[in-house]
Amino acid sequence: MKNSCIILEGGGLRGSFTGGVLEYLLEQELNFDRVIGVSAGACVGASFVSRQKGRNRQVNVVYPSDKRYMGSRHLFSTGSYFNMDFIFREIPDTLVPFDEQTFFKNETEFEVITTSLATGRAVVFAKKDLANVGVSKALVASSSIPLLSQPVDIGGHLFFDGGVSDSIPVRYALSKHEKAVVVLTRPRGYRKEKIKNTLPFRLAFRKHPEFLKVLLKRNEEYNQTLDFCEQMEQEGKLFIIAPSPEFSISRIEKSYEKREALYNHGYRLMCEEFENLRIFLNMD
Repeated sequence: MKNSCIILEGGGLRGSFTGGVLEYLLEQELNFDRVIGVSAGACVGASFVSRQKGRNRQVNVVYPSDKRYMGSRHLFSTGSYFNMDFIFREIPDTLVPFDEQTFFKNETEFEVITTSLATGRAVVFAKKDLANVGVSKALVASSSIPLLSQPVDIGGHLFFDGGVSDSIPVRYALSKHEKAVVVLTRPRGYRKEKIKNTLPFRLAFRKHPEFLKVLLKRNEEYNQTLDFCEQMEQEGKLFIIAPSPEFSISRIEKSYEKREALYNHGYRLMCEEFENLRIFLNMD
């Protein structure tokens, strides 16, 4: 598809839903001109650009049951609840190899959203940047959740989860495309609540006031973005795919059955909506 864009929200293991959506699109051999991913959305998006059928299910549904994938022991030993070395080195290098050659050969532009610890602003790493930085390193940075992960050093600058600064980068996408597809990982109608206990964040990021300010106002920005998404959808500029409430899981979901159900739900929903998507994208 020329001049088409898909935006993939993060959400930890809620990315299982996005994996199912993208699996169906892979089977239909649908490609996009641009893929913009945030956190887990960037991770599943990378496998979509590398055109690897089944890979997202292995990484987001099957392997999280492995004790090496996540847990409090990793948080205490490495500072990250998710075992970044296992997820972003051992899995893509050995267990479920990532096809980097196809990823870079694919003409689809791929952009990873991260957040600068120094400024609190969104920083975009495009595919040309990833050739130097490394795909895995950018994905780790975009997936590093404050308090649950350590920041990632890229070129002497520290970065955290892209969701802190721009969870659903629709304004960025619409600055480059007339319309875009958006895959959300929360049900329609969801709105984020304020952080109830801000003390841990204020202590952890007291030396980074700009980042802290953005972090504490994240719910406001997120909810405004959802309002904007709904408005753009009504104007025919966005095509939104979102999971049904009954399939909701946590970002650190321990249940294999729930992750699989969410993945299958994403696949079935995309199947049901595919003809509407074709119309939206003006496909012949």
